[in-house]
Amino acid sequence: MSTNDDTTTAEAEQEPEPEGEPEQIPERDTLVETRRNAAKLFAGIAGSAAIGSFAVNGLVGVDSAAVKDTTTLTYETMYVSGTHLVDQEGNRVGLDAIPAGSGEMMTVFPEAEGGGALTAAGQTATLLIRFEQDQYAEPTNLDGVVEGYAAYSKVCTHAGCQVSQRDGQDLLCPCHQSVFDPLNGCEVVGGPAPRPLPQLPIGVTEEGDLLMATGHFEAPIGAGGGE
Repeated sequence: MSTNDDTTTAEAEQEPEPEGEPEQIPERDTLVETRRNAAKLFAGIAGSAAIGSFAVNGLVGVDSAAVKDTTTLTYETMYVSGTHLVDQEGNRVGLDAIPAGSGEMMTVFPEAEGGGALTAAGQTATLLIRFEQDQYAEPTNLDGVVEGYAAYSKVCTHAGCQVSQRDGQDLLCPCHQSVFDPLNGCEVVGGPAPRPLPQLPIGVTEEGDLLMATGHFEAPIGAGGGE
């Protein structure tokens, strides 16, 4: 003979599972999934940057737009908007790399995907120089100068040698004595070079402490490009 308690227990055991209430996803898991989706989105944007360009302000949350395909580098793809400038050892270049207004220079490179310097047999070598901001004049792309820093290809437009020395405040290629004026768009002021060293427009990260490209070189680099 069953008691009332026994009946209640049996009915409870046979009662189907309640319907209508969806399974609740823990808040943390939702956040992780959202971040994962965002990461995929930004990864796609970074990949697109290898063949295009976009404003630095559009890179919020993305700390690198390194070039992926290093086999088909051109002056338009070795740097893209958002590419960090790094030194020979692959360290990102900060605003304090060169003393303000000193006119000193250093060689930098685009940051490779995964980190490090994208050297590419010297073709990507870039001269970073720092004068006072108001010392620059056209035809320098003044929008591509930041905090007194300007960047130019290091590859001479005459025979493709490396522009590695100075002639006063000018830049000198020691191979054939071509001289370029970095305060005036690196125009040729001496020697056989047929055209200026192409300028790389640069800016700073949102945090304001690192240098990065805001576009690609404005003309072909090295000998044989341009005219």
